[in-house]
Amino acid sequence: MFNLKNLLLLIVCFALFLKSNSQTGPGGIGDGSANLMLWLRADVGVESSTGIDATNGDNVSSWLDQSGDNNDAISISAPNYQTAQHNGYPAVHFTSTSSEYMNIPDYTNFPSGNEDRTYIFVGEGSSGVGNQNLLYHGSTNATVAGYGRRINITNNHNEISMAISGHRYGSTLTSSTALRVGTIVFPVGSTDSDEFTFYDNGGLTAASGLAGNVQTINTDNQIARIGANRNITRFYDGDMCELIVFDREINDAEFIIIHNYVSAKYGTTLAANDLYTQDDSGNGDFDHHVAGIGRVNGSNSHSDSQGTGIVRINNPSALSNGDYLFWGEDTKDYTFSTNSSTYREHLNSKWRVSKVNDLGTVTVSFDISGVDLSAKQSCQDLEFVVDNDSDFSSPTVYSLTISGSTATATLVSFNDGDYFSLRYLDQIVWDGTSFFNGSGIANAPNSTDNCLKLTVKSGITGSLTSDAYIREVEVESGGILNVADGILLEVDNQVVIDGVLDLLGESQLIQKHTNTTSNSGSGVLVKRQQGSNSLFNYNYWSAPVNTGGFWQIGYLEDTAGVINFHSNVDANPATSPITLSSRWLYGFNGLIGAYSEWSALTTTSDLSPGIGYSMKGSGTTDPEQEYIFKGTPNDGNYSIAVSAGNEILIGNPYPSALNADQFITDNASVIEGTLYFWEQATTNSSHHLVQYIGGYATYNSLMGIAASATSDASGLTSGTSFSAKGIPTGNIGVAQGFFAPIDNTGSIVFNNQQRIFAKESDITDAPIFHKNTNNKTAKTNRDNDLRPKMWFSFTDPNQFKSFLGLGYDSNNATKGYDKAYDSKLYEENSNSMYWMLNDEKLVIQALPNINIEDELPITIKVTDEGLYKFAIDKMENVPEDLNIFLKDNYSNSYYNLKNETTELFLQSNTYEDQYTIVFQENNSLTTDTYQSKTLSVFYDKKTKNLIINNDTILNEIESISIYNSIGQEVLNLESLDTNRINMSKFNDGIYIINANTVTNKNIAKFLKH
Repeated sequence: MFNLKNLLLLIVCFALFLKSNSQTGPGGIGDGSANLMLWLRADVGVESSTGIDATNGDNVSSWLDQSGDNNDAISISAPNYQTAQHNGYPAVHFTSTSSEYMNIPDYTNFPSGNEDRTYIFVGEGSSGVGNQNLLYHGSTNATVAGYGRRINITNNHNEISMAISGHRYGSTLTSSTALRVGTIVFPVGSTDSDEFTFYDNGGLTAASGLAGNVQTINTDNQIARIGANRNITRFYDGDMCELIVFDREINDAEFIIIHNYVSAKYGTTLAANDLYTQDDSGNGDFDHHVAGIGRVNGSNSHSDSQGTGIVRINNPSALSNGDYLFWGEDTKDYTFSTNSSTYREHLNSKWRVSKVNDLGTVTVSFDISGVDLSAKQSCQDLEFVVDNDSDFSSPTVYSLTISGSTATATLVSFNDGDYFSLRYLDQIVWDGTSFFNGSGIANAPNSTDNCLKLTVKSGITGSLTSDAYIREVEVESGGILNVADGILLEVDNQVVIDGVLDLLGESQLIQKHTNTTSNSGSGVLVKRQQGSNSLFNYNYWSAPVNTGGFWQIGYLEDTAGVINFHSNVDANPATSPITLSSRWLYGFNGLIGAYSEWSALTTTSDLSPGIGYSMKGSGTTDPEQEYIFKGTPNDGNYSIAVSAGNEILIGNPYPSALNADQFITDNASVIEGTLYFWEQATTNSSHHLVQYIGGYATYNSLMGIAASATSDASGLTSGTSFSAKGIPTGNIGVAQGFFAPIDNTGSIVFNNQQRIFAKESDITDAPIFHKNTNNKTAKTNRDNDLRPKMWFSFTDPNQFKSFLGLGYDSNNATKGYDKAYDSKLYEENSNSMYWMLNDEKLVIQALPNINIEDELPITIKVTDEGLYKFAIDKMENVPEDLNIFLKDNYSNSYYNLKNETTELFLQSNTYEDQYTIVFQENNSLTTDTYQSKTLSVFYDKKTKNLIINNDTILNEIESISIYNSIGQEVLNLESLDTNRINMSKFNDGIYIINANTVTNKNIAKFLKH
């Protein structure tokens, strides 16, 4: 509450009775219909001569009526606008020497005749100026009876008076101080018993009889004038803050409410009925928008108020004589900020109540049309809170019903001195000691908090130990958020990092929005990934973070800091940080299979998100080398231009796994539809290409195929996609690079919808960046895939194993070539096996349905003569009763791959039409049923002996016949004592051996040369 110099608050009231339920107007009195007829407020509706809201020192052109009756005042001689004059509120200042005044030209609704009236004037008259005319209205003709009335300040502003038709009645103020409230009660059409009643600061000062000479006001040629008398000879000198006219009598309760409203607003002190006490400085100066409800008696009450503010209170459940409830606010600020006690968003303006006696519960409503909810992004409800402390640390919370722009709480109970406000829950906060507002254990966030923001306060460290799904993340300056190993942090929108967001172990960050990224901040996301420790082996990488929109390989760190690079062939693991070789930094975007298209990179090359690069290992003796990526997390949409006929080394650009199936689908118009992942042998010990052992695993929309390997897939290590026993599962690891052949010119796209949460440790035998874990159940993004699939293996005499895939998809596959379902052979080994379809070599073949009549040709390329093994390594969703055979079309032999591994001795040759995969036997050349044991032979050129590999079958042989290529029998043996047959006397050529055993007939083919 501020003390104001020379403030005269004059309230003129005419007749006091009747009850009103109006809610608007001063203190909540008056509704702008037939009651409040004029309300001029200097804090709203004052226009300058330029037609805009007046500013300090402007000449006032018009003063707009706030009553709703459009009784606007227009300047004849313009007064001046002054801001922050009285308790921070403005005033319209009139100067009598300049004859400044205003007229109300639209006088239609202004009260006249015998109507009862209430006048309220709030202003500060200047000292030393007598006979100041505040307001005149009535007839312009002084000769007509009842020509008008005026309100004056006289005798150097120490007396207030009312004059009608030349008769003046007044009262000297009881105090010489200018800060006061003056009141006059004046009835129209009175008798001798009627009187003016004057109040000073709410206290009765005098009563004056009318002496029976008062006449009704003439309604002809009326005028309403502010600041001057009828004949414009006397003027007001000083400030006007409010001018209010009712065309009815306000009752005693309303009178008390209005006094408390103006007293709080302008900083006056009431002499009586000062019921609202929260405007005192000791109580917080809740001076603004004061309103109230209350009751003197059954004829004098007011139970519904809103006033100048946004709060309406009504429906008291037990309003009795002497009960009052007042409220006012402190700042008039309808934006939200964070409460430091509860970390909820509170309206910056709060209210405080004064309560006299007990009027029961009430209904509280807020007009939220002017409340700034633009920052409210959560789906949490707006709440109404009441507390006995201004920090709202332990409030009573009421739910709000919102209809249009009105938010309402019912059955609200107040105590004297209570505070109230609006709030909503927007964020979960870690303050260094505990979490606030989360739905998880100890108020931490969990997977149901996607409406809320997670904030880590400045300079402190917090940890997430459970999966969390939230709206956005902010780590303030100096703050650290550690996301525990294996935890998913899922975010709908942006991440703002001014500290550190540390993804430990296999924790991942997924952002789900569909637009471009708005990630920002001066801090970093930290993500670690393990790569090859071999000096000779590559990893293909793609950074999950950026700095200024790009990644440079020179940003890479290890646990000791930013990694060193030199141009030597080998890395040096002995330095701290380690030193890597820059000789092996390459990217690729060129013609398919063109080795010369590899392009050298430097440690300062700017790489866009999604671009892949190669890098060789550190040479450390540790099982793996840990690399640390730091920067702004990649997020949102990325696009990379590509050309038809090329292939490109790209990679997962996000700090989470990437769903290869979705990536292929999103890029179906551009890429061939197959992705290739590099794997290599741990035994590599040379930088020379010809001595290098490695290959590419294959993945398409149907299935994945492991890379060729020695012994089995575990002989390779990789920086590949998630794999189970070397087979890519479709979950591409963080920072993983891979190749994509390009079918059509266009752009490869990455987006957040391709991101998936998948942990490398959940995949059995997953060689991800040398990271192998066992004894865990394989989990892939195809766990519910019911399509039949078969994985065939082909092992050469050097124990080098390669693979073929066969799968069925009734929705997407045909018998022809199907992009993204049939995959081309990416690299051809010296000994290899592949499908042939329309002269295209395939490593994966897709068909619509299983058909036992199918015969699927395979080509076998043999460089190294010797014993080859054919087997089924794995099957999924294949009917148990389906037979699967390798058929030799030349000998009409059938080898049951479903039962056991088949071994064949193969000469150096390319077998294009001899072998097929079939699903039933054709017995046209024999009546004997083929059973489980097979005959495997090979020809030893040095000894010229035919060798039978199946030693166990020797004891069962009844006879052996050997035929040449035209079907002539050239040798017949009734029994064998050894597994060797001398063939030296026969010419070079193709021969067929037929062995009859006790249980079956076995046929094999061999080449003698």
